[in-house]
Amino acid sequence: MKSNKYNFSKKHWGIIFLCYLLFMIATAVTTDSENVILPKLAAQNNWDYSVVLTLATVAGVSTVVGNILLGKLCEKRGGKFSILFGIIASAFFVFLYGTSKSLPVFVIGLIGTICCGQSISFFGANSIIANWFPTKKGLAMGFVTVGPPTSTIVMVSVLNMIINKNGVNGGIYTICIALLVMAIVCVLTIKNTPEEVGCTPDNLPVEKTVVNEKYKINISDDSNKTVLTTGEILKNRDFWAILFIVSISNMCLTGLMAQWLVRYTSSGFPEAKAATLMSICAIVGIFGSIFAGYVENKLGTKKAYAVLAAVFATAFILNVSNILPLMYISVPMFGMCITLFQIFMPAFEITVFGRDNFKKVNGMIFPIACMSGQAAFIVIAACIRAFGEVRFSYIVFAILLLITIMLALTLRAGEEEK
Repeated sequence: MKSNKYNFSKKHWGIIFLCYLLFMIATAVTTDSENVILPKLAAQNNWDYSVVLTLATVAGVSTVVGNILLGKLCEKRGGKFSILFGIIASAFFVFLYGTSKSLPVFVIGLIGTICCGQSISFFGANSIIANWFPTKKGLAMGFVTVGPPTSTIVMVSVLNMIINKNGVNGGIYTICIALLVMAIVCVLTIKNTPEEVGCTPDNLPVEKTVVNEKYKINISDDSNKTVLTTGEILKNRDFWAILFIVSISNMCLTGLMAQWLVRYTSSGFPEAKAATLMSICAIVGIFGSIFAGYVENKLGTKKAYAVLAAVFATAFILNVSNILPLMYISVPMFGMCITLFQIFMPAFEITVFGRDNFKKVNGMIFPIACMSGQAAFIVIAACIRAFGEVRFSYIVFAILLLITIMLALTLRAGEEEK
């Protein structure tokens, strides 16, 4: 079996590339396209944009029920089915909200788009990664999570250009066609497990045994699987620790990116300069994602999270100072950490609960962690009322990140063998 310095075969690299594309297109559908389409759709239909934004926020919060159901779907039918269902359903719902003439239809379409778009990456692709890379998930996810910042850098500009030339409908049709093409590619290429194509997880020798403190998994013998029930998972304190850690990570990331322009313009930065700094952060995020995956593979999940969360917390503290050089230094530091949630949610889940329980645990954690991101707006609103500026919420985020570091280091699961 041919390998390289990462010890991945061509088929393993193929899965990484496909999952990268899935993360990119999922981000484009659920986040980046909305930034372009919503204001233009509101103008086209003579809707009050503030009402549209409010409804979009409600739609985002409302997805928790859909995410729970889609998590169960992934658990029952597998990652590939979840990906295909998510892609095809996303195409339908994008068309529904993008061509809608009424606000109720718009909201239904947007809820469906967010739910199904997220299921492509966070349920489907993550499940595939868990099966193919149970111990080298950091290296794999480091490349896969380059997808979201790539989407932010590339997709927004491309979609904006298409819409300016062909109207909102032109942009909607482009997204739908891209999704359907991706569905065909996935039908032909994605496999739920490496064993289906004669490979092994992590491209390890067949006789290699992967040791986890809770149980052993011999990748050549399915009889050693240890599958936990929902009740057993809920009784495991590590489950609740992981849920808290990734929820806080997502909240901090949401608070950072969603209010980036407001934070800088409120401190006197021109909007164009604030947008440039945001682009720099996204570009650094591409390299930061790969670096985070490398660190996770080298140090193990717990220590790697502690290092990167400490960098994230430090960046918040530097930024809140409003001292210009420190604010500039914080921007690339933020970039190094913007994929913290995407990488470490599956990493913690696989490290603690293993390959066999990943889909169940992920289906339980992601809906709540995703909804927790909205708590950032509560923190920000409270800080604005108390102190008058967004930046003071960064102190809260930094403190919460430090708490997650201490919690992560207390997880009882041992690190996987390297």
